Amino acid sequence: MDAVPASDVHPTVRPGSRRKNRANVRRTHPRSRVCKREQGTVLVERKQHMSRFEDALTRCAEGVGTSVAIVGPLASGKSSLVRRFTDRATEEGFLVLKGTGTRTERRLPLGLVDQFCHGSPVLRQVAHSHFAHSYRASEEFATVPHELADRWLAQLLHTTAAALHQVSEQRPVLVAVDDLHHADPISLRCLLYLTRRIDQSRIITLLCGRDLSEPTDPLLYAELIDQAPGGPLRVPALSSVAVRDLLTRRLPDASPALVASCKAATGGNPLLVQALATDLAGLPDSRAKVDRGGQVAAGAEYARAVHRCLDRCDPEAQRVLRASAILDVELPAGIMPLARLSALDSATVERSASVLAAAGLLRSGRLPHPRARQAVLDGMPAPEVAQLHLRAARLLYDEGATPVSVARHLVRTGGDLDPWAVPVLREAAEQLLGEPGESALAIRLLRLAHAISGDPEERAALRAILLQIEWRADPAQARHRLPQLGAMAREGTLSLPHGILAVHGMLWFGQVREARAVLDRLAARAVDDDQQAEIRFAQVWANLAYPGSVGRPAADLDAPGRRPRDRTSTREVLACVLETVLNKAPGNQAVTAAEQFLQQCTLGDATLAPIAASLGILVHADHLETAALWCDRLLAQAAEHEAPTWQAVLGSVRAKVSLRQGRMLDAQRHAEAALARMSVESWATSLGAPLATLIQAMTSRGMIEEAAAHLDQPVPEETFQTIWGLEYLQARGRYYLAAGRPDAALDDFLTCGDLMDRWNIDLPDIVAWRLDAARAHLDLGDTDQARNLIEVQVAQLGSVPNRPMGLAHRLLAAISPVAQRIALLRESAAMLRRVGDDLELAYTLADLSRAYQVAGDSTRARVTVRRAWQLATDCHADALRRVLLPDFDEADAAEPQPTVDTATLNALSEAERRVAALAAQGDTNRQIANKLFVTVSTVEQHLTRVYRKIGVTRRNDLPAKLPAEFSEIS
Repeated sequence: MDAVPASDVHPTVRPGSRRKNRANVRRTHPRSRVCKREQGTVLVERKQHMSRFEDALTRCAEGVGTSVAIVGPLASGKSSLVRRFTDRATEEGFLVLKGTGTRTERRLPLGLVDQFCHGSPVLRQVAHSHFAHSYRASEEFATVPHELADRWLAQLLHTTAAALHQVSEQRPVLVAVDDLHHADPISLRCLLYLTRRIDQSRIITLLCGRDLSEPTDPLLYAELIDQAPGGPLRVPALSSVAVRDLLTRRLPDASPALVASCKAATGGNPLLVQALATDLAGLPDSRAKVDRGGQVAAGAEYARAVHRCLDRCDPEAQRVLRASAILDVELPAGIMPLARLSALDSATVERSASVLAAAGLLRSGRLPHPRARQAVLDGMPAPEVAQLHLRAARLLYDEGATPVSVARHLVRTGGDLDPWAVPVLREAAEQLLGEPGESALAIRLLRLAHAISGDPEERAALRAILLQIEWRADPAQARHRLPQLGAMAREGTLSLPHGILAVHGMLWFGQVREARAVLDRLAARAVDDDQQAEIRFAQVWANLAYPGSVGRPAADLDAPGRRPRDRTSTREVLACVLETVLNKAPGNQAVTAAEQFLQQCTLGDATLAPIAASLGILVHADHLETAALWCDRLLAQAAEHEAPTWQAVLGSVRAKVSLRQGRMLDAQRHAEAALARMSVESWATSLGAPLATLIQAMTSRGMIEEAAAHLDQPVPEETFQTIWGLEYLQARGRYYLAAGRPDAALDDFLTCGDLMDRWNIDLPDIVAWRLDAARAHLDLGDTDQARNLIEVQVAQLGSVPNRPMGLAHRLLAAISPVAQRIALLRESAAMLRRVGDDLELAYTLADLSRAYQVAGDSTRARVTVRRAWQLATDCHADALRRVLLPDFDEADAAEPQPTVDTATLNALSEAERRVAALAAQGDTNRQIANKLFVTVSTVEQHLTRVYRKIGVTRRNDLPAKLPAEFSEIS
């Protein structure tokens, strides 16, 4: 044996000089600083392991060799622990010989032993002299007698071990082997031979291997690991406490919720935990580190760490992990889905799944975080991803998974699909129609199904559903499908429900003739009551939207020839009441039908039109609070479904409700939001509805220039063939009145009248054009024409008190004597108060205050104008506030009024409050008695008690003593 080179010899260490030499090593060795840094960041929850190794170092220095084994799951920090051990041994003066098993050298003879032989000149010489022959011998094992092969191997083992012992006599030796499970079989034999002969030497073997792995030689591997005294050192995943300790080194403010989220996303894998800590340390806002679902905000470092873990896996585990990333569901039937998708046997998949779970890469068959799943998918070639998605789709389809689950894979396959996928894609898309935020995916599914389908009827249905979904986002973008669908409907290849959808689309864009042709064709195909109800409603809706373009039959809800079962469908009943509304004002029966439909239906593409019709009935019947409640509820549902078209249509109705309530700021806000939801092209003929509301709201607020800017917006010519065109003409006429152009206003109002007369829908609940024209005549000074128009309108309205009647009374008061004027205005106020129109009520009270002033009743005039001012302020009606300024000083309004306190008012009984309110409004005792259905004597008794309780002595003091809102009691 050759002499040991000087470089391998360590000076004899005397007991008294050991501490000094250790210090010198620490100062000079560059790894010492690295060790301290790694100990601070990696070696968490590993104190027991360090203590065990320190004991081995101490015994080895005293001449007692030993073996230390480290085992643990993938990426659990084993290699970091090995580095810490080797650095510690270097500090103590050990010669460290390192070797690492690799997957590519598993069958390379002596590949591992050759690595650590290069750490010593003596061992290098042994390798040079003996390994070449040993390579040849190992290659000839299959052809030579076993005794010859064993003799050559025995000679190699003895020579190598002897050389290592010679080196250790001069300097203690640490043989450190990482990834032992990849070591070749001959290297494993060498290591086993050595570990059995180091008891009386200064040699430590440090062997590190992976749990649940597939070693090159399982028996040799197990025997090596078990050689370690006290058994192997287990390196499990980090506990929650250890995860918290690692996080707090970078994130001192780490909350328990953040720690729990990090533990869930990493499984305690140290590599993943440290990567997450790096990602989180770069986030400035601590609230952004965990989302509402409890997922930690993993970033690029976490994704790279997942890639590193994936690279360390064996090929089978990689295939299992990729299959899991594709499925991304909890295993519904054990490991069989993963086995089928990865094309591995169940035993291999079960072992690989255990390896991945121990490493924190799988949890119940899923990757622990969406970013981890995406990292795995990003590392795969696109063709492989597409192929796996196709296999996953077929697997889930065969196991009876939901269509949506199957379709999510089909859409990622690249489109090369078999016919079986078409119905799956269609059914999944129809299910997604009812799910919030899934419209984009539904469109992709339908387009894919349409591309691979060969059935004409099926392709027609797919186009109809595409129209349905695309319409939600942008009607203008979906418009190109209407001609094709119309042709298909006329040919009979389109189903009746899909044909109805096409009809509504055609009506939206003013294609009335085309819509009627399709309706006629569909009506001939209707076979049952439900289909007939669908057709009937579509026809009535066309009549309502385009009253001058489509012939409408005479409507009678109680026609004797109508069968009772025709009314079992809510849509049929709604169609009946809409026909009635076209002939007369909506009554209680129409309101009941509208509310029933809203209660029973679900917001959707097919129900949007009847929902809008039902809300319109409530609005025109002055059930404004109910309409507002339903609008707000439906708008919330539309927002959840991310359907801009639904939001726009419902927002337009909501704006009209606010306009009727006199809440001008709300009306403007809702109208602007509705218009912003869609382009002008998408609004098409319906543009008149929100635009009319916006113009009226701005006009009432005194925003004349802003309203004029919206009037410059071009409106489609077809709009003036719709009912929304009437609203637009009315809004423009009222703007002209406010702008001081009564001639132009009168022209618009008379145009409304001509159209309504021609369409045979002269209904003041839709547009009270005569009253608006009367206002224009009054501004022009033509009192006689104004009176004629008002009287005709009053005669048409009959005796039922409603909004138009309240407006008519106010206009009639303007051309009546003072005494009659006060009575008319009070009746107008009562009607407008009943329907809930605060702005028109404010205008009426303003006129009433002037009438009181002319009549010499300054107290009532002051109280009334104060109420008018308050209502105008609440309605944001700045135009009216400017009119009231000469009669009302806002500074005076801010002063406290000499009204009675709340306790005194509460002391009044309900009957006393009603009598006091009517008396404050100016009613005589007999008028009060008639309204409350009591005797005059009873009224007098109530008033006497009221005077005593609130401290007044006469009737005229009531308006000044009672608060303004008290006059609303009737």
